[in-house]
Amino acid sequence: MPKRSELKLTKRTVDALEADGKDAIFWDRELAGLGVRVHTTGRKTWVVQSRGPGGPKRVTLGRHGELTVDEARKQAALLIDRIKRGEEPVTQPPEAESTVSGLAERFMRTHVERHLKPATYSAYRTVLDKYILPALGRMALEEVGGAEVTALHHRLRATPARANAAVHLLSRMYTLAEAWELVPPGRNPCLSVRRYRTRARERFLTPEEYRRLGRALRQAEDEDGTWPAAIAAIRLLVLTGCRRGEILSLRWDDVDRTAGDLRLRDAKAGPRMVPLTKPVLRILDAIPRSEDNPWVIAG
Repeated sequence: MPKRSELKLTKRTVDALEADGKDAIFWDRELAGLGVRVHTTGRKTWVVQSRGPGGPKRVTLGRHGELTVDEARKQAALLIDRIKRGEEPVTQPPEAESTVSGLAERFMRTHVERHLKPATYSAYRTVLDKYILPALGRMALEEVGGAEVTALHHRLRATPARANAAVHLLSRMYTLAEAWELVPPGRNPCLSVRRYRTRARERFLTPEEYRRLGRALRQAEDEDGTWPAAIAAIRLLVLTGCRRGEILSLRWDDVDRTAGDLRLRDAKAGPRMVPLTKPVLRILDAIPRSEDNPWVIAG
């Protein structure tokens, strides 16, 4: 049971309550078991605690401001009676944004969708659904600490890059949670997690591998059922050094024959130009062009 309090909870007293460095619960002197949890973010929620046949139980009623003091007292009295009789208390579901899952949805909806590219959205969605949410999704934001994040990171140790990606994404989410005042400043649980060391991967085809690739592409051209656009895309990748997405999103308007450049407007590192060499021009000239299709690699 909560300790006996000398504080009478009224709107004025609750409005004036502040947390000193960490969350605190202030109990009411008139109704034993009614309290208000004051978060370091300034948020205040009504709580009820009592002991029944199965031991003590504590439940959350709702936010101060959404529930008046009188409403909180009435609901608390009913809940205390149910707990003492051994019945399950009927409580308000937790606020969605107070959980990792709720934060993830707000992060994806209001930040990633608006400011990042579709490919980044897809990559973040995969990391969330496969790694972060199954492990931490149901936990309240303030329940997640360095130990929980370290455990998640350790479980993914067989794939260090994925482990680091999961911690990086969760850290970005908590950074915005601080800006949205869902957690207090300095509450990011990922800051103490030491990332795995990964090696940068850089691999170039050898001259023999280039020759083998050329033979394979020529053989594919002679076979029925091979998609010509796919062969053209591979050749452009080899000859330009562009990324796959840059070639697949290339438009005919991006091919500047006068300046002798491919103008990549949506490149990962920002707009840039790639020289139009004679081999690249030969590949482009061999691609059938349709007036109603702006894409170099159609389909």
